[in-house]
This record gives sequence, structure tokens and C-alpha cells, in this order.
Amino acid sequence: MKYLKRSLGLLFISIILGLTIKDNDCKNSEYILSQVNKVYDANNQWQSSEIKVHIQEPRVGNPQRYTKLLLNNASGYFEMERQKDIGIIKRIINENAESKILVNGNSAFSEELKEKYALNLERTSKSKSFYKILYGVPMSITDKFWNKIEPAQKTVFEGKEVYKIAIELKEALISKHWTLLISAENHEFLAIEFNHPEQPENEGEIIKFNGEYEINGMKIPRIRNWYAKGTHEYLGTDVIVGTLE
Repeated sequence: MKYLKRSLGLLFISIILGLTIKDNDCKNSEYILSQVNKVYDANNQWQSSEIKVHIQEPRVGNPQRYTKLLLNNASGYFEMERQKDIGIIKRIINENAESKILVNGNSAFSEELKEKYALNLERTSKSKSFYKILYGVPMSITDKFWNKIEPAQKTVFEGKEVYKIAIELKEALISKHWTLLISAENHEFLAIEFNHPEQPENEGEIIKFNGEYEINGMKIPRIRNWYAKGTHEYLGTDVIVGTLE
């Protein structure tokens, strides 16, 4: 009887361990993200890299939008430049976290322009967060970024078997609730869903990633197509078109 109990006990433990090992890749979300980072940033360059890119960002209501982006992760320097109907608007946050806005090279502009083009420091800070996180994907998605990460689930996305990982951000960026979609075959980063559970009427958005752009030994998703999540209505595209001198 003791032998039988012992054998059954060992069998039970073996089954549990077997299930754990078999399902480990699916359940361990942080492990999956670490494998994704190896694909895109094998030498851990992101935290010390400077990124200087020209981005085309057509939107349904603004098909001619372009942005020149300079982001230095080592020093904290940020600069973005856009052409508007009044000329060139440049937003800067320097290494000492000091912020300024220039309109055609001039820091003096009217209250009317400030209101019309949101020429304020809060908007500049939000722009820096937006580009640093979304253009650092997937390397920027770390435990410093979220409050909570759920166990990965396997599902099918556009005909591919994927890991689906839900995270709750410390600070909202588009939304506080993201779902990451990652290829189960090769750990390619495929999409991010932005969910709004606190606003049931808001269907949310999804970014789908395509292509790669190599910078400093890293692979950054080159094309980001934006859609409404429920209706799949097209919202816009972001494309890295080149590196700035």
C-alpha cells in the first residue's frame, strides 16, 4: 500500500511538472518578452542608443504629416520637428529636463498660436513619452512600465498562432490597458491593442506592425498601421522613411 501511494504520488508530481514545463512558454509573460527583445535588440543597445529618424505619419484628416525625431536614451535629450501652416514647430527637452518650444526658430509667439497648436510644455512631455515608448517597442516594454502583467494566453491572430499578453500601465499612454500580440513561432512583435474598460462605449484602437528598420544594431518595427479595434476602420499610418544626418 505504501509503495502504491508513493508511486501514485510520484506520478502525480511528474504530471504536474510535465504540464508546467509544457505550458511554461505560454504562461510566463516576462520570459516571452525577454525572447522578443533578443530578436529585436540582441545586444541590449536600446537604453544607450540615440535615434534620429524621419517619420511619415499620414492621418485620415492630415495626409501630409511628417515628423523629424531625435531621441537620446542615454542623456534624455528629445527633439521633434513638424512643418505646419505657420512654419516649423520644434519641441525640445534637454539633458537637464528643461523644455522649450520654437516656432520658426523663435521662442516668442502669441497666445493665439499657443492655444491653436497646443504649444505648451505638457504636450511636449507627452510627445516625448509617446515616441520613446512606441518607437522603442518592444524594448521599451519593461517591468518599469507596467503595474500588472497577466499570464500569456495562446490564440490566433490573422491566421497566426500568437501569445496574447495583457498589461496594465503605470501611466496611461493612449490607454492604461494594453494587449500585446506576439508570434508564437518566432517571437515577432505583431500588434498592440489599446483597451478602454472604463469606457465601454470606446471600442479601442490597434496598431499592427510591419517590416523592420535597423538602427544601432537594433531592429525597430518600420510601419505602424492604426485601426479602430472593433470596426477595423483605418485611422492612419506611421512609417520610418529614413535616418536623419
